[in-house]
Amino acid sequence: MTMLPLRGVVFRAKSAALAVALFGLAFANSATAGTLPEPANPWKRLGAHLFDEEHAHLLGDSLFDKINPLVLAAMPRGKAYIQYKAPANCVPERLKNVLNRVSAAYGPITVNSTVRSRNANRRAGGREKSYHLSCQAVDFRVHGSASGLLQHLSGSKEVGGFKRYPAGYYHIDTGPRRSW
Repeated sequence: MTMLPLRGVVFRAKSAALAVALFGLAFANSATAGTLPEPANPWKRLGAHLFDEEHAHLLGDSLFDKINPLVLAAMPRGKAYIQYKAPANCVPERLKNVLNRVSAAYGPITVNSTVRSRNANRRAGGREKSYHLSCQAVDFRVHGSASGLLQHLSGSKEVGGFKRYPAGYYHIDTGPRRSW
């Protein structure tokens, strides 16, 4: 009779140990372990030629680039995994809510761009009235399958402008409803 509760405890302990081992493996083995040439970030190898000056900043390494793709795919859905590589405190709550829903449905995301100064925007080749100037825009990358994401963004009332860049990065903002 005491075997059933003990069996449940052992199963939970094994599950917890497996989860810890998977996350440990994720950080111990990079996504490029032993087979791909440098640089470590595959987006720099595959997508660098697809970017103009304005969007070159999107190619920076992310915490999620260091995680094995199999471990990324095994991460549970329904929870938001977001790494901000740009200031997050000024991002409107409605865009943060969209990012949380996107991450919960499509996998971990890295936010690469939020707010820019006029000089930084000019150096990046940004538009004169860019929503990034007032922290009303976000550029991000999904580290999972993004199939159907544009349709998801187009159906979101919190999103004004949205775009997918050729290398797989996304832009959302609070401006008028548009896609270019």
